[in-house]
Amino acid sequence: MENWRNIIPLGLILPFLIIIVIEYSLNFGLNWYSQKLDNKVNNLEVKIKQKEEALKGVLETNQAFKIFSQAVNITEILKTRSSLSFVINKFNQLMPKFLSLQNFRYDADKNEIAISASVPSWQDYIRFHKYIAELKDVEIQSFTPPKLSEKNTIDFSMVLILKPNFYQQ
Repeated sequence: MENWRNIIPLGLILPFLIIIVIEYSLNFGLNWYSQKLDNKVNNLEVKIKQKEEALKGVLETNQAFKIFSQAVNITEILKTRSSLSFVINKFNQLMPKFLSLQNFRYDADKNEIAISASVPSWQDYIRFHKYIAELKDVEIQSFTPPKLSEKNTIDFSMVLILKPNFYQQ
């Protein structure tokens, strides 16, 4: 027995055993603390969901809240919609002076403008078509072939899609 103590001295093994015991106890303590925190988080989530359901039922029956939320929704919709005067002014700024409009229709839901217009000559029509095709604010969705009218003007119609940069000031 004494040979065994001489081969492996207790003073050399004891510090390692103490370190291992401390590590296992810390690991056990941290796991226990982590589980305790997880349980608290789960309990709080359940309480929050219960309170949300209770408040949801109260808010659905509260007439004042319904009216207030509808008013807020209407004001948000009106804020995001561009006014007709803004669209017309911006469109007028983009269009060349030689263009004469006979008909103008704006569809806010589809973000498109339909026009019936005329230009003095074929050269002006080609210039206008190239100009519109190169604009970054609008895109040509469709157009009818140009026709020479009795007044010696070139008549045509187009549907233009308004891109998001059109609405930027």
